[in-house]
Amino acid sequence: MEKLRNILVIIGGVNFLLFGLFHLTFWHGLDWGNELVKLTEINSNVMQMLNIAVTVYLLSAGFIMLFYRKEILNSALGKALLISFALFWLARLVGEFAFPGGSIVFGIILLIVVLIYLVPAIVSKK
Repeated sequence: MEKLRNILVIIGGVNFLLFGLFHLTFWHGLDWGNELVKLTEINSNVMQMLNIAVTVYLLSAGFIMLFYRKEILNSALGKALLISFALFWLARLVGEFAFPGGSIVFGIILLIVVLIYLVPAIVSKK
């Protein structure tokens, strides 16, 4: 069981890093240069700043997961972090269906991601 927990923490770290890198593509991939000008200046700025903050969070969480694996797996703080990470992705999962255009496939992926963080937090070390 310990090996599974370790593997899930590694997968969770890589997941955070990949989503962080993905968020860096929003300006180009989502055509924000043309799309955000349709918003007011303040709303455009808020969108961009929130994306920068989320990107920093995702990349930081990924590095924490990968470089502090033992601490994540063997401490109360690590368990709390795993649960907070699961809640972050659960909120993203709820958001997938709270707004128009949600994807069932992406929703299933997000549910799996929630479990990647939740399982090592709730499964015993033994």
